[in-house]
Amino acid sequence: MPRQPTQLLLILIAIAISGGTIGTRASAAPLALVLPTKNRALFTPHQSQFYMHTDRTFEGRASKPWTGGKFGYVRNPIRTKSGIVYTKFHEGVDIRPFNRDARGNPLDKVHAISRGTVAYVSSIAGRSNYGKYIVIEHDWGYGKFYSLYAHLMTTEVKRGDRVGPGSIIGRLGYTGAGINRTRAHLHLEINMVLTTGFKRWHDRNFKSPNYHGLYNGLNLVGIDVAGLYDAHRRNPNITIPQFIARMSPYFKVTVPKTGKLEVLQNYPWLGRNMSQAIDNPSWEITFSSSGVPLAVGPSWMKVSTPAISWVKYSPVAHAYNTKRRLTGSGNTAQLTSAGLQYVQLIAGQF
Repeated sequence: MPRQPTQLLLILIAIAISGGTIGTRASAAPLALVLPTKNRALFTPHQSQFYMHTDRTFEGRASKPWTGGKFGYVRNPIRTKSGIVYTKFHEGVDIRPFNRDARGNPLDKVHAISRGTVAYVSSIAGRSNYGKYIVIEHDWGYGKFYSLYAHLMTTEVKRGDRVGPGSIIGRLGYTGAGINRTRAHLHLEINMVLTTGFKRWHDRNFKSPNYHGLYNGLNLVGIDVAGLYDAHRRNPNITIPQFIARMSPYFKVTVPKTGKLEVLQNYPWLGRNMSQAIDNPSWEITFSSSGVPLAVGPSWMKVSTPAISWVKYSPVAHAYNTKRRLTGSGNTAQLTSAGLQYVQLIAGQF
């Protein structure tokens, strides 16, 4: 018997709420996440034993806060009229070694967090603040995501290798800028990729060479690693769209419609009200405070360049909350030159 219109409407509403689409849900695979080292303290009351501390001097006082190894705005505190604000964003998590030898050298093997394919290996430490690092591509049915493993002492895989959850890919170390043996750790990220046109954008905006192609950190935007692990532990069937749907929006940008958005091609579940995207002159992109794209929808505002259409109220400068991509405070904001560059990278308008 054919479904009644009300039944079809309910099905479509359920799909929209779940964050998926008809095509992607059919091919979805479980995340099947595992931790990348033997350090399991993330799932205990003793998380200070999971994260590697940072060295901090604030208002003349030196400290070694373990919270500086967490994901988010956890570094470079300043005092404002509204209290202490942390202004530097940490894109991943820093995991302290579980085993060291007598000299203090880390011994931990590093493992793939899920099934995937090695997309990139950077084996020359001096070419990035990441030091030696590996990027693994994962396809869980909702577009491609990339786990990144940085500051490695050794790499033990090559591009194109297939890996499973727990496959050994390298050894934890302290390669990269600002890392020493005492602070040896694994820096782990889970990222969305921004554009395949990254080379052209990079060459236009920077004079320095790009050694890493599409897997340059500027072309990857991280989601909350520890938060995803916690959500996955509570619900092993959680999907990436469901997790990202929980993230709070911080600002929206309207960009001229000059063609298809690659971010929508890569992650179609970001689309909102796409049935109305016919003659719209612009797109509105919703971002988290760190720049993760949360939604894309048609807009009928006519703009010639990207413009802020909404921002979350903040009593402190928006620059502190957005990697300095916005200026202003309260309910008003504008894109900085860095913010404009970032939005152009997302929108493919460069």
